[in-house]
Amino acid sequence: MLLLRLMKDKKNKHIFTFAEISSQLGLNSRQDSNNYWREFQDSGLDFGLFIQRKKKLGEAMPLIEKQVLYAPLLNIKDHWVEFCERYTEYDMSYICFRNYYSGIDAIKLQKSLKSLFNTNKSSINPIKMISEVLSENDCNGLKRKEIVDVFPEAMKENETDEVRSSFLRKVDAYGKNILTMFLIACGLNYKVLAMLLGVSKSSIGNYFHKISFMKEILTNSIIRWSGEISVDEKWLKINGEWCYVLSIVDNKTGFLLYYQLVTYLNADNWKLFFQRFYQLYGIPKLIVSDGSKSLAKARNDVFPKVKSQLCKFHKYKNLLGRIRKVKNGKKQKRCLRLARGIFCNKTYYGRKRAARTLEAMNVFGVSSYVTKNILKDWDKLTMNMTSNASERWNRKIAKVIAKRYGLKSEEFVNQLITALWLKESLNNRQHFDKCFLDDIDLPRICQENIKMCNIIDIMKRKLLLETA
Repeated sequence: MLLLRLMKDKKNKHIFTFAEISSQLGLNSRQDSNNYWREFQDSGLDFGLFIQRKKKLGEAMPLIEKQVLYAPLLNIKDHWVEFCERYTEYDMSYICFRNYYSGIDAIKLQKSLKSLFNTNKSSINPIKMISEVLSENDCNGLKRKEIVDVFPEAMKENETDEVRSSFLRKVDAYGKNILTMFLIACGLNYKVLAMLLGVSKSSIGNYFHKISFMKEILTNSIIRWSGEISVDEKWLKINGEWCYVLSIVDNKTGFLLYYQLVTYLNADNWKLFFQRFYQLYGIPKLIVSDGSKSLAKARNDVFPKVKSQLCKFHKYKNLLGRIRKVKNGKKQKRCLRLARGIFCNKTYYGRKRAARTLEAMNVFGVSSYVTKNILKDWDKLTMNMTSNASERWNRKIAKVIAKRYGLKSEEFVNQLITALWLKESLNNRQHFDKCFLDDIDLPRICQENIKMCNIIDIMKRKLLLETA
């Protein structure tokens, strides 16, 4: 690469650009070759010093390992920036730092974190404890940045903390707020609620957002779950921009265990999402998901030893889409019969035999899909499972969003999904032990707050309109 860059024409101009060099050598971008060139320039254009530069950088490995083990959950780029600012004598590129970073073993630290935050065996509240750590004066910038990045719920203002403590002491005082969240999760809008409660629409908004910490309280109150989880994402548009709701639900009961709103659907966001779930619930027994590559990469990074299964419904749907393009009617019918056999046969060997038969038919677009997307992933289809649990939860999100006149902010969407979660929790309490849910008496709250005369007026008004 250096020799190509050093070649010049008669006008003393470089013959090859960095983009051309990177393309010919199979590098990802022009920046990759430019990084090597900058290291060569820092060596004083001396080939001997350039070749020996890794010996000096290798001395930085203990320093990198010490820093990463101190804050193992911090983003790699943040670690690189911190390292370059602290150790200026090592002029290290991000790619070089990332290579050293990948060689660090933090198994012992991960085990200690797991034993510390295992809520099933300890009464420690991780969010509460981390909030106390953040309030300490000796918590330096690097550790604070890591904590806030992994646990954004811990960064709360004093006013919110006071409301939370007041809520946990006396839930009855917040009956109007709970009722508002419940009814909005049922599909009612601000205008109707304002008439029912006899207040303005702005007051309904204040009631709805008052308990902004409900997601944290629900998460910490869940005690029992099956160990089998279903993972999926739901896309939605907030103020004209696409966003995604990542959800993990109990695969047996369909109850939501954790969710997160993200802007980009990539492996990094999935990994952080799984890390937060791990800190809250520990290691699951089984993970059911679709065939997303970014999800699979993050799942293998965080839960490498956990058994995973792909949703057979997604595979079946994609296979049927290709079979319907077959023009030969007789061949199409046989392909449909074999496709049903792959996913509907009761025996493992019957499903495998149907897949092999369909592959051997050499139907254009169909056989190749069976080879690459079904037989290749056969070890993740052996249990013949679906992600219906997470799909049902996504349909509930879609239903409650359909009642809105557009979504204006992420804060509202988070509170809306949390309200739906609260509604599901009130109807399915088998996942909870004794907690704040036992103090919520919805029928009594309705009697105390809903103006029955307003309901009668609405019914009379509709009757008069129908009569007219």
